[in-house]
Amino acid sequence: MSRLIVTNVETQNIKFDSDTTAFTIGSDGVLSGTGSPSMVKLLDDTISSAVAQYDISSTHMNSTYDDYVLYATLLPASDGVNLIMSVFENGSVLTGDKYSFECSSNSASSYLQSNSVHRFGLNTIVLGSAVGEGATIKIDCHNVNSTTHSFCYGGESQSFTNGAAPAGQELSGSLLPTERNVVVNGLRISFESGNIASGIVKVYGIRK
Repeated sequence: MSRLIVTNVETQNIKFDSDTTAFTIGSDGVLSGTGSPSMVKLLDDTISSAVAQYDISSTHMNSTYDDYVLYATLLPASDGVNLIMSVFENGSVLTGDKYSFECSSNSASSYLQSNSVHRFGLNTIVLGSAVGEGATIKIDCHNVNSTTHSFCYGGESQSFTNGAAPAGQELSGSLLPTERNVVVNGLRISFESGNIASGIVKVYGIRK
């Protein structure tokens, strides 16, 4: 009995029997079209040496999608610090007291809320820097390209304090209503003091 072994298939379009294209495969392997996945991985990076901040640029966050999902696991180089985030507008970090956010710690019933500040806050209880501590976050970003509704996000964090105590936290934030015309084309993640010692960052675009 003979066998057919296929080692390399080159195609751009996958079609239905009706000759209608279901989806197209880009040169980067990303699928597009009505038959393609709704969640597309755009970035999968590892931070292996200390950096002051990690920037997600317009290469990954741009007009292609209005909604994105960010996953990150980050370990601070310094003990007892806070995780923060800013947005990019036209390739530069948006400065000024244009941000608002709210965080809640599930078990401790503690809350942190701030309006008209210069960055987003992503934790209520300070983070530890020992191996295995730090924070893992997942946030959904919305209104990235809108000029009528402000960029906003919601998500959660699992972190460990500088005493290795676990802290589950709910996260939310938004640019102020007066900043609704800001088109966001990137994110900057950092700790309020000290470097990011190591971490993993993943970004997905959401197709609607």
